[in-house]
Amino acid sequence: MTSNLFPIDGEEFVGHFRPVPNHLNDNASFDFGNGGCLFETYGAELDHILRQPAEHVWTILDVDGELMIASGYHFVNRMGYILTERPWPEHCLIEVDLSDDDGIGGQP
Repeated sequence: MTSNLFPIDGEEFVGHFRPVPNHLNDNASFDFGNGGCLFETYGAELDHILRQPAEHVWTILDVDGELMIASGYHFVNRMGYILTERPWPEHCLIEVDLSDDDGIGGQP
C-alpha cells in the first residue's frame, strides 16, 4: 500500500483538521487557539491516544532540529501527539512544517 505525501502549513492544519485541546492536562503546550493540544508520550495521556481512532492521531516530530506534525502514530523522533476532530484521509501522509510558522501552528 502506497501513501501519498501532502505537505500543508499550520493554518491549513488548524482550519481543516481542528486540533482538540488536551483535557487531561491544563498546562499542555501547542495551543492552536483553544488550549494546549499536546498529549504526552507516556502514562494516562498516551493511553488516551492509543484508544482513539488512528485517523485522528497526529505526531509532533523533531526532525533534525525542525518541528513538524505528521499524520498517524509515529515512535521515532516523537515529542508528543495531537488529536483532531476531523480524520486525515486514508492512504495519505500529511506533513505540517512548523519551522517557518508565524504562530498559527501552535508553537510550544
